[in-house]
Amino acid sequence: MYLGKTRLGNMERNYYRGSMADAGLSWIDKLMHHFWIGSLIMMIIVGVSIVLLIGYLVALSTPIFKLEDVSFKGIKRVSQAQLLQKGGLENGVNLLALNLSEVKKNMETTPWIKKVFLHRELPNKLQVVVTEHQPVFLVPIQPDLYYLNEEGYLFKKSEVKEGASIPILTGLEKKDWTPTGHLNPSIHQELVSLQRLLSQGGDPFFPNKISEIHYDPDCGFSFFTLERGIRITLGKEEIPARIKRLERVWAELEKRSDQSQLKGISLQFGQRVIVHGLRSKSQNTVRRKA
Repeated sequence: MYLGKTRLGNMERNYYRGSMADAGLSWIDKLMHHFWIGSLIMMIIVGVSIVLLIGYLVALSTPIFKLEDVSFKGIKRVSQAQLLQKGGLENGVNLLALNLSEVKKNMETTPWIKKVFLHRELPNKLQVVVTEHQPVFLVPIQPDLYYLNEEGYLFKKSEVKEGASIPILTGLEKKDWTPTGHLNPSIHQELVSLQRLLSQGGDPFFPNKISEIHYDPDCGFSFFTLERGIRITLGKEEIPARIKRLERVWAELEKRSDQSQLKGISLQFGQRVIVHGLRSKSQNTVRRKA
């Protein structure tokens, strides 16, 4: 029933407005209401935290989480016993109590270890995934030999018992290294490119046919073969073309009956190839197309 703007209509609207106002809470009541709700939530959080803490402490003391099995992946040059000792993984240690960051840090102090990944397998197993350094050269730094990895980092002193059979990298000076033991980036880049080129082909030179690679800042790279110590000089420029030229010349020389007298091959003179130690009508000089 519409009452319009009559007095009765106004009274009805005022009645409902007044009733809602009367039913409303004062700001103090609202504040107290929120306070009790907040207190209740806080007590619930504290209670749950206490329960979780008690549960964690009980778990630390229960034998069900006692470490019983440690599996290793990726180790070739270090022993499991060595890593267990480095990581402090003694018998009876609680798996939940282990600080994996600390265990990882301690294991990675082993010279051969590059990176360690740890994974808990509850209730009592730990998986250790290891990435080892891959040595590509031995570098003489008097009076010792050091391993150089793929990233150009000297990571460990070589020991006789390890029986390393990788090429030696010579000719480097103190200025060619950073304070952290890394090879100068520009030299390292040249070396990586040379490795890649010498590793190609059906019968590559690197690494099994090379005993030494020598670096000279003025004359570039040269290397010595493992068999008979033949010196092959590449120089500084046009290395890819010179290595292709070397492959063709080498294939021809292997057919000769006097190849055992070969002393060296020089490729640093453009397209001219000089063969040392062999007699030929061309006076030991061969011209090849690039």
